[in-house]
Amino acid sequence: MARSTRPNILFFIMDDQRADTIHGLGNPDIATPTLDSLAEHGVYLRPYTAVPVCTPSRAEVLTGRHPFRNGCRWFDEPIRPDITLLPVALHDAGYHCCHIGKWHNDGHPAERGFHETHGVFPGCGRRGDVIGEYRGHEFAYWDNDVLVQGHSTEVLTATAIDFLQRAPQDQPWFCYIALHSPHDPRTAPAPWRDMYRGPLPPLPPNFMPEHPFDNGDMLIRDERLASFPRGHDEIRRHRADYYAMISHHDHYIGQVLHELRRLGSYDNTLIVFTSDHGLACGSHGLLGKENLYEHSVRVPLLLAGPNLPKGRRYDRDCLCGHLDLFPTLMDYLGLPPPRTCEGVSYLEVLLGSRKTIRETIGAAYRDCMRMATDGRYKLIYYPHIDRTQLFDLANDPYEINDLLTPWRRLPESRELTPALSPPQWTCIPDPNPQHNGKQVWFPLYEPALPTAEVDRVTARLRGSLLDWQKTRKIAEVQW
Repeated sequence: MARSTRPNILFFIMDDQRADTIHGLGNPDIATPTLDSLAEHGVYLRPYTAVPVCTPSRAEVLTGRHPFRNGCRWFDEPIRPDITLLPVALHDAGYHCCHIGKWHNDGHPAERGFHETHGVFPGCGRRGDVIGEYRGHEFAYWDNDVLVQGHSTEVLTATAIDFLQRAPQDQPWFCYIALHSPHDPRTAPAPWRDMYRGPLPPLPPNFMPEHPFDNGDMLIRDERLASFPRGHDEIRRHRADYYAMISHHDHYIGQVLHELRRLGSYDNTLIVFTSDHGLACGSHGLLGKENLYEHSVRVPLLLAGPNLPKGRRYDRDCLCGHLDLFPTLMDYLGLPPPRTCEGVSYLEVLLGSRKTIRETIGAAYRDCMRMATDGRYKLIYYPHIDRTQLFDLANDPYEINDLLTPWRRLPESRELTPALSPPQWTCIPDPNPQHNGKQVWFPLYEPALPTAEVDRVTARLRGSLLDWQKTRKIAEVQW
């Protein structure tokens, strides 16, 4: 695209939003009319984030590099200064860049390519940063000479609307809106606060009262937000408040998009909606994001804009990571990615000429978890306890059946013992009480894979994981 015709970019990034929280993409228990409409007018993917924690995952998006390759593996670790960030690349390409909301990386967005910043938090004391100690979702910051106060989602989207109304007309713009929702404390205001409290949402299909083993970080802050073992009603209340936050920000994102249409800029704007990482919120007996299950390590990604297909889903076939978003955006704009960007563009996937761009992808959490997947099978390794899990994502998307559990690998354990009645087979109770008031049982995992096939898959993914670690200079684990 020539510079004069390049589209604007309206980029929303949430905090803690799971990939399975959009009504129109398969979740009947939540209301998200704005995101449903965006999915109808664009494309949907589910990238993996390489480290499911806010600071490194945001650095991954900004740099197009894995956190172990950009310097930011954890909180308070700086992004390497020699790496070109997304806003810098767009700034250099002639975009007017505006940052609104959460930064949470080192430095200040005003020093990272953004021409203007508003409501930055955590604040650094600059004019326009969030004032004082952050409490809940109540914000206060100066926007020019006006003191802005209120719920973070509402004031930040109002600031975005103000930007749209005065955005430059003689150059394209990039507006990066980083909301804090649905991160805890989940305090949606009325009427959203009560949307899911009567009745409460059902438990997730992979609910467990406790995680079956110590994964290496069981008592981090997020995991202390509910009692041990997890109670059914308590988890359903957590999910009610979580869904309320998402429906709340869905509404206010809708207001931003309405203003974009009113101003006549909608058809020349690429809209991006994503999240830094997901959240367990009761799945696998966990509350936080600090794990490598699908609910935490995959994120929603919606893209809608000029020359993109409408109503397409690529999340089932396209294996990609958050580091690939940066080069994809540059490719879409007809611009070369900076040399420091190591992600791979999946624009050809979006345009229908390829199915995927990666054969495998990996992720890590601190020194206690490693993961590799080829899209069908997924291996998670816990080096401190030398434990490996293997899941068949095609037939077991909720990761309930670990194929390396000994009884699943023995052919004789799959045979029905005549003395046992069906409810006593190797099944687990469905914790969801909403099935017509009756207890329902998960059937035995099918298809039952031969032991030799499980061994081949495990060996292949272990090799992929070791290769992935070496190329990213992650300390090798011993198998």
